[in-house]
Amino acid sequence: MLLKFTSADMFNTALIDVSTGERAYDIVTVLEPPTADKAQPPSESAESSLDVTSNERRHTCIRDASGSSLVSISWNGRRPDISILDEKVGQLTDLFGSSTVKFMPKCLVVPTRFDTEYVWTATPDSLTLLDYDSDTIKGTFYHNVIRVKVPFKPKPKPSIPSTPSTSSSNSPASHSSFSLANLPLPSFSTMSLTSCRSSGSPLSDSCHSPSVSPTTHTATPKSSFIPTHLPGVGGNYLEFSQHPLAHDIEIIVSFLMMEILRRGRFLLTPYTFEKPKLWQLKEARDLVLRRLRRNTV
Repeated sequence: MLLKFTSADMFNTALIDVSTGERAYDIVTVLEPPTADKAQPPSESAESSLDVTSNERRHTCIRDASGSSLVSISWNGRRPDISILDEKVGQLTDLFGSSTVKFMPKCLVVPTRFDTEYVWTATPDSLTLLDYDSDTIKGTFYHNVIRVKVPFKPKPKPSIPSTPSTSSSNSPASHSSFSLANLPLPSFSTMSLTSCRSSGSPLSDSCHSPSVSPTTHTATPKSSFIPTHLPGVGGNYLEFSQHPLAHDIEIIVSFLMMEILRRGRFLLTPYTFEKPKLWQLKEARDLVLRRLRRNTV
């Protein structure tokens, strides 16, 4: 399945199914009005108001093409509380089914909760879903790329069927473990994943819906992606294979959260909820500065 983001803001966008050209999902995030007991008293100092955004409450809802709510995310500051379909998932440690991650040189590996052989792998330049048992990429997040359609060419039938080789060297079990609570999150400077468990943000009633069975999709046309290396130039795409034990929407939500973790782990420009154009300009500036530092070392 190949989905195209219509906006640079991944939490305020539509996802277009490239195989059909139709809208598959809508992701909308709104700022909730402050409650009376949370309002800041006038006597508070200006210094204490500098971190007011960390106490803001937002709500993210993901709907399918028919308008049915599939996902509800309540943000208490920067702490997400996630519900997928009829399941109250909870925090990031619950979404990924683990409180620890694997650190390899220049690589972040996070397990999936739906398959012990699948892991999320992130580097400063990539984000993928990997089946490490067969060493096969099952999903990729492409950002700032130009998509080029690959013309279909029939392949001759092989005389001997080939089977994918398995590789145990890619198993994350051979690498050191670190607590997921200690992983830095962009714009989440004061939040640890363990502390997320204590948040109890109420979910919006508008985002509760009955269970939805995994949908089937038409074949996705083959494509190649050319990175532009320039924020805001090109498009963002999410490509993945369906999994029998996970709904498509869970894979999508996990990719979004992994992108946040990736930016925090490698000290990239943090995601912000508002002003996506300004965020892109800041990302471009940071990219230029990193390249200058790299060339002067």
